[in-house]
Amino acid sequence: MQYITLAEGVTAPVLGYGTYLIDPAITERCAREALEVGYRHIDTAALYRNEAGVGAALRGAEADGVARDDVFLVTKTLGAGQAETTKSFEDSLRALNTDYVDLLLIHWPMGDEVGAWRALEKAYAGGKARAIGLSNFFGREFREVVRAAEIPPAVNQVELHPYFQQRALRPLLDDAGCQVEAWSPLAAGEAGLLHDPVLTRIATAHNATPAQVTVRFLLDEGVVVIPKSTHRERMAENLASLDIALTDSDREKIRALDTGHSVIGWPAHPERDYNPAQYPGAAHSA
Repeated sequence: MQYITLAEGVTAPVLGYGTYLIDPAITERCAREALEVGYRHIDTAALYRNEAGVGAALRGAEADGVARDDVFLVTKTLGAGQAETTKSFEDSLRALNTDYVDLLLIHWPMGDEVGAWRALEKAYAGGKARAIGLSNFFGREFREVVRAAEIPPAVNQVELHPYFQQRALRPLLDDAGCQVEAWSPLAAGEAGLLHDPVLTRIATAHNATPAQVTVRFLLDEGVVVIPKSTHRERMAENLASLDIALTDSDREKIRALDTGHSVIGWPAHPERDYNPAQYPGAAHSA
């Protein structure tokens, strides 16, 4: 596994397992299988309503020798302001049946983002979150948190894949020392990404799949990636992306696929202001 060091000095696997839209009834099985095939980074959220399954998978894996401290666990809060965010996180800890998470994110702007950030800073200071960050923050909202932060955001998790490479946003994150992380790195099956002829040709040349080429490309671009699958063989396939070596020419061809637009419907431009009502919550939040 490859690792990256975040702003707070915490190391995280660059490739994780996402649980968005995984039915709570099968989450324990899926997360347990992800751990069995070698993942050590699991991403969930209060919104997903499957934190309990992730927590059960972690406890089950301990019996197989996978210690809780060996797994980088991520969750995301709901709520506007400090009080709601604090309650959301406390509920998450209970659902996960753990004393801490390795990374805690504000899922998306819902109002009083500075107050919400204070709740995360308090969780960090209390040892309940080893690192803290954001998800789906752009422009004014991102800058507002950065200006007010006593502890800067370590991560911003956003839609990012070959068709939407977030080129406008990334300099803003780089300037703040904030690591970019991709949700829906395979474009959630939208827009035909996994059948794209450029990715297919590159995959054929490397005896790989378009999904593996996509994951490897994003890793090469310095992106932390959290693909999701409910199938064990696909989990293993995505993890095997670590073994692929793309050429400079491959990467240039994939960079040229960028449209600069979301294929899922999230706001994109880092200079715009966003109303929290624009964030579609359960419909598209990953």
